[in-house]
Amino acid sequence: MMDVGSGGGMPGIPAAICRPDLPITLLDANTKKTAFLQQAAIELGLKNITVASGRVEAMHDKKANVVTSRAFAELRDFAALTKHLLGENGYWAAMKGVYPYEEIEQLPDSIEVVKVEKLHVPMLDAERHMVIMRPKAV
Repeated sequence: MMDVGSGGGMPGIPAAICRPDLPITLLDANTKKTAFLQQAAIELGLKNITVASGRVEAMHDKKANVVTSRAFAELRDFAALTKHLLGENGYWAAMKGVYPYEEIEQLPDSIEVVKVEKLHVPMLDAERHMVIMRPKAV
């Protein structure tokens, strides 16, 4: 799994806690944020986390079955900027606020929305959704 624009570590750090068997790369262009992510991984004893500092466009040496984001970009841009990171049969999982009708409509025909799941965040009175997408089979 690769969490793009990881920032404070959502959803990468909770995923690493829940799935210690899953290798997770946290990617962010801001070195202060990546320093925090590295320290958080050390403090939490998360040996399955790798922190990468840099722009997503420059990341070419890693592939992931799942590429995630939260507040990184609109769906169209997220997919375009990260397509090269998807492994074979990989998919995107993007956390969004209110149901992203317009963003979904703006996706190119080459991308399929597999599912949009409404999320419940405890102690938060706001809409949240997880959008699962993948490249369409050719």
